Amino acid sequence: MKDYGTLLKKIRQEKGLSQKDIYEGIMTRQTYYLIEANSNMPSFDKFLIILEKLFISVDEFLCLLDPEAFPTENHLYYQLSQAVFKQDMKRISLLVEDSQQLYTSTNNKKYLHLNLVAQAMTYLNSEPTNPDTLACLNELMLPIKQYLIGIDKWYLYELRLLNNSLYCFELSEAIALGTLVGKKMDVLKDLEQYQEIKLRLYLNLSCLCLNHQDYDNTLLFSALAKENAQSDYRLFETIIASLNSEIAQTAKQQQTENPKITHYLSILETLDQSATAHGYKQILKTNGIS
Repeated sequence: MKDYGTLLKKIRQEKGLSQKDIYEGIMTRQTYYLIEANSNMPSFDKFLIILEKLFISVDEFLCLLDPEAFPTENHLYYQLSQAVFKQDMKRISLLVEDSQQLYTSTNNKKYLHLNLVAQAMTYLNSEPTNPDTLACLNELMLPIKQYLIGIDKWYLYELRLLNNSLYCFELSEAIALGTLVGKKMDVLKDLEQYQEIKLRLYLNLSCLCLNHQDYDNTLLFSALAKENAQSDYRLFETIIASLNSEIAQTAKQQQTENPKITHYLSILETLDQSATAHGYKQILKTNGIS
């Protein structure tokens, strides 16, 4: 990592920290001086402590060091989600090419996974749903499915990978993988990042099931999302999970009205989430609910 010490020094100075603030308790002043001079490479455990004292993550540091050589999958997946949202097929195609180049040069499977998801998104956004499209999607998603099933314990990457690729799977496979979350979570499952992505995953699963009018599984994943949202006092996520649950129950009982749905929609409007509320009104219309 060329110029790693120069970057550490720059970050330290920008944060108004002295060299002593960093090296004290972990190494001598001379040793740290040589690190910032790019003459000495710290051991991995010392490197982590230095970054912790600088209040910066490993991914963030590597991205600052060389954004092209160390692009994080989070950043790339964000680009993909934005391109899909804007239906920017040119950008999606570029991400397919970029991820393939990254995988070829690094042999890191996270770039292979990204490449497969980007290809699948290309199919989903440009091809009508037909048996040939579904066959292509199944072929693209097979390595990701095999990877997720083959891992004994899921860490943050596996949770994010499933969440990012969720809509590329057939519904039955997405549900099957979603039900593994509780079994595959590792011992760090109570960390805030894990809770955040798990909540997003359950919310997306409940929305996916609702879109397919699978009301039983909508209720299941909505309940799991509400459980996680309420434990962290997340109002928006709780409302979305509750809405999905109420719509599923109302449709399942073949009812056409539910005052709770109207109440939740009004809360979304109050929270300046008009676009989300409008989307749910379309879902209500599809399910015959006024």
